[in-house]
Amino acid sequence: MWSIIATWSFSLQCVEKGETILKSGGRALDAAEMGVRLVESDPAVDCVGRGGYLNADGELALDAAVMCGDTLKTGAVACVRGFEHPVSIARAVMEKTKHSILVGPYAEAFARQIGFAEAPPEYMITETARRKYEEEKRRRGKPSGHDTIGCLALDDAGSLCVATSTCGSNLRLPGRVGDTPIIGSGFYVQSGVGGAAATGLGEDIMRTCCSFRAVDLMRGGMSAQEAADTVVFTAHNTLRQCGLKPDCIALIVIDARGNCAGASNHKGFVYACARPGESPRIVSVDPVIDKDEQED
Repeated sequence: MWSIIATWSFSLQCVEKGETILKSGGRALDAAEMGVRLVESDPAVDCVGRGGYLNADGELALDAAVMCGDTLKTGAVACVRGFEHPVSIARAVMEKTKHSILVGPYAEAFARQIGFAEAPPEYMITETARRKYEEEKRRRGKPSGHDTIGCLALDDAGSLCVATSTCGSNLRLPGRVGDTPIIGSGFYVQSGVGGAAATGLGEDIMRTCCSFRAVDLMRGGMSAQEAADTVVFTAHNTLRQCGLKPDCIALIVIDARGNCAGASNHKGFVYACARPGESPRIVSVDPVIDKDEQED
C-alpha cells in the first residue's frame, strides 16, 4: 500500500503530486523527486529553491539529497548555484556515479556535463529574497530560517525513498552545509523498516543523527510515532545535557506499512500526508517538549 508524507504546509503540493504518481502504480523515488521539484520552483517558499534565502555574500546556494531504501544508495549535492532543481542533480549523482555527494562548483560542473539546464540569478533570486537579504544585512542579523522540504514515499512494491531540498538559513556563511544532504542526519530510509526526514537547525540535527536513529528504533520494534517522539525528545535533552541550547528540531517518519508520524520540540510544526482512503491533508503536531517554554 502506497503512502507519502512531507514537511510543512508548503509541501501539500508535493504530496498531491506524489499521490498522483503513486496511485497510478508509479515508483516511490519518482513521487518524492517530482513532488520536491514543485516546491523548488515555487518562489513563495523562502526556505527551498527559487526565491530562497541568500547567504552572507548574497548568493543562492542549494542543498538536496535522495535515497533509495531498497539499495541504501544515496545521492546528494551541496552549495549548488545556478540550477533550479538540485534534487534532480542529487538523483543523477546516485544513479550515474559511484559517489554519494558532490559539492559546490564540482556539483555544478557535473550538472552541466549531463545536460541540466542552468538558471540565471535574475530568475532564481527574486526581488522578495533580495529585499529580505538587504534588510537583514542592515540589521546585522544572525542567520535565521532553517526549514527544509523532506518527502518520504512508499510505493505499492514496498520500496521506500526520500528526497530533501533546502537553501539553508538566511545570511549563512558561504560554504555552510546543514543536515539536509547528510545521510543519517537529514534523511534515512530502508525498505521493509521505515524512513525519516528532519527539518530545523541543521547543526543540532547533525549532532544527534536524528533520521538514522528513528529508522533504527523502528527496526527494533517501535511504531512510527514512538520513534519520532523518542528521537526528538532524546535529541533535545542530549543537547541540553551537553550545555547547548537546542534550537528547532522536527522529524517526519514513515514505517514499512505506510503509517506516518511527526514530532517536534517546538510549536507550529505541521506536515502533509496522503495514503489510500485519505486525501492529501495537513496534520498539526503537538511538541513532545517545548523549547520555548524551557527558555522562559
